[in-house]
Order: sequence, then C-alpha cells, then structure tokens
Amino acid sequence: MLIDTLGAQITKSLTASSISTMQKSIVSYVDKNSEILLTLDLSKRYSFGDSDRAVVYTAIGVTEDEMIQAVKASKYINKSNKIQSNPFYIATMLTMHFLLKQKKEKEAMQVMTYMQLMMYTSAHKGFFEYGANKQIMDYTIAHLGNSFIIRNMSSLFAFLEDNMKSTYSAYKDRIIRGDDKDFTYVIDAFWTRLKGKLKKIANEYYKNHENGNYLNADTDSQNPDDYHEMDNNSFAVDRLANKVYVRLLNHQYDDRFIKYGITRSDVSYPKLKNLIDDIVSDDENNTVKDFIVNMIEYYLIMSGNGFEYISKGEFISFMKAAYSSNSEVQQLVMMKSTLDQWMNDHMVVIGRQNYGKTAKISYKRGIYMFFVFLVNYEAKVR
Repeated sequence: MLIDTLGAQITKSLTASSISTMQKSIVSYVDKNSEILLTLDLSKRYSFGDSDRAVVYTAIGVTEDEMIQAVKASKYINKSNKIQSNPFYIATMLTMHFLLKQKKEKEAMQVMTYMQLMMYTSAHKGFFEYGANKQIMDYTIAHLGNSFIIRNMSSLFAFLEDNMKSTYSAYKDRIIRGDDKDFTYVIDAFWTRLKGKLKKIANEYYKNHENGNYLNADTDSQNPDDYHEMDNNSFAVDRLANKVYVRLLNHQYDDRFIKYGITRSDVSYPKLKNLIDDIVSDDENNTVKDFIVNMIEYYLIMSGNGFEYISKGEFISFMKAAYSSNSEVQQLVMMKSTLDQWMNDHMVVIGRQNYGKTAKISYKRGIYMFFVFLVNYEAKVR
C-alpha cells in the first residue's frame, strides 16, 4: 500500500509550516489565473504545469519520481488507466489522507480543489482542444437550462468548488481509510463527475455552434431594432431604475441581497455592506442610477427577452454570465468602468491596502451581483 511505502516520509514532511506554504501557493495560483477562474468564461483554458504540481510534492516531501515508482509498485492501481494512476492525483489523495488524520478538513478540501484545477485543464482540452469561440460560449452559458448547476454559479471557480464539495462529502470515508483502491476509486469518481458536467455544456456549445447562436459583441449595440425596442421600454426602464435608486438612498433594501452577492469566503458581509453604503452615500452625480439603467438596458438589448423577464430567474442567470463577457456593448462597458471607479474611490473604507487582486475582484463582483438581485426583486414588486 502507498501509505505503508510513503507514510512515514509524508508524516515527517507535512508540518504546520509546509501546510501553510502549500496553502499560500494554492491561493497564489488561483489569483494568478483569476481572469479565467473568477469568471464564467469557459472559452479559455489556463495552464497547470510541473511547478504547480511541485506545490504538493514539496509539501509532502516526496518527489514526482518517487511517487511514480510507488504507483508502479502498487498491486491495486490500474496502470493502464491514466487518470487513476496519475501520480499527481495520487499525491493529492495521500496529502488529503494525512491532513484529515491531523483533523485539518479545510486544508484537505483546499487540496482537493487544487487537484480538480488540474483535472479541469485536461477535461477542457478533451472537449475544446483548440479553445472555444467566446461569443458562442457566452451565449451557451447564458441560455443553459435549470438542470445545469453552472447557471447558478458566480464563476468557474465556484462551479469547481461545488463539484469538489459534493465529491468530498460522498467519499470522505474512503479518503480517511486510505487503501490504494480507495484512492483510485475517489479519483475516478471525481474525474467522472467533472467530465460529465463539462460534456453536457460542450454538447450545448456545439449545438449553438451548428445553429449559429452567439452573443454578438460588435453589432448588437448598433442594431436599430434594438434601440427601437429600447425606445418602447424607456419609460418602464426609468421607472424601475428610479424605484431601485430610491430604495438605495433610503436604505430600504433587504440586506439578504448583500449576502446573495457574496460568492467567496474572502468577502466579508459587513465590509461589503459598508462598501455599498459608501458608494450610495457619495453618489453626487447619479452614477448609481446610471449603473442601474445600464444594467436593465443591457439585459433588454442582449437577451432578446421582454421587460417582464427582469423579475424572473432568467435575468439573474443571464446577468451572471454577462459579467464575464468581454462584450463591447456600450451598457456593459459603462457598468464595468463604473465598478472599477467605485473600487478605486471606495475600497479605502474597508482597508484598501490589505487587499490583493483576488479579493478586489471578489468585492467588485459582490457589488455587481447585489445590484442584479436588487433589480430583480424590485421588478417583482408592483
């Protein structure tokens, strides 16, 4: 068994210091790839190389060559199965086993997420070897049905974390038991779950590719029919925007919309609330109302749906996907530039100097999603 072969070595190496270093490296990796991981842009693929895998090997004090030889020596690992016998996946299983032995569940789950970050690159390449057309992928994500978990997720990273949590919950006992067969069983189940979810998305993508369905970032905003539709809706847009804006000015909105906007653990509810309050209180040029108007107009122009859909879940899922789009449609460009300006002007109220790139991106998205949920709710209330 692998535990018999490498257990003493791993136990000696997996100290509090090495665990801390590994955690920081994992956070740094996510931060480095945040432009993909913290969006819903499945058209691109990040890389996961030797130096990234070395993060785990270094923590447990086992070289990749040593892990390869240990896997080869195991009688219970199917060497012809490249997923089950992958030395890095085996290394992460061993790391999780010994972390759980130390009662470090949070750290074990972080390592499992890291393992899945590599799995994703492999699965994505299998379905989209040369990448995917962004406009078709944006359309695909925005129009997925309710059966797709990703449509309720704020980012690719959140989607991967959700898959990790369900797999971890189902197979935690096997990881703790730690037989070679248990490790390969969990690896195979983890891979199968992720690949199955991506396959469903890929199927929808290729259907849209065949049918010519895409979000046209270059022409939609200039389409006269779109603006004719906006003229017809202008009074309703202004009325809803005013309604939302007055709620904000009077602090009469439900705080749960702030909680709904939080999608990452590094975003604090009190701090996000303070940030939003500061933005609203300092709004001398009606920038907040303009932001709301742009959000509503973007949805009506790009979704093809009528005003009545703003009160439905379709609005939330569409606007979630829109956030990760690189569309040059005027309304989306205005929203993103406003969010950037707000972050520059107001992050100081929550300790600006203490926040890295990943946290700032998360707070910015939290503000955006707060507005999405608030607009959706106020559209329901007559």
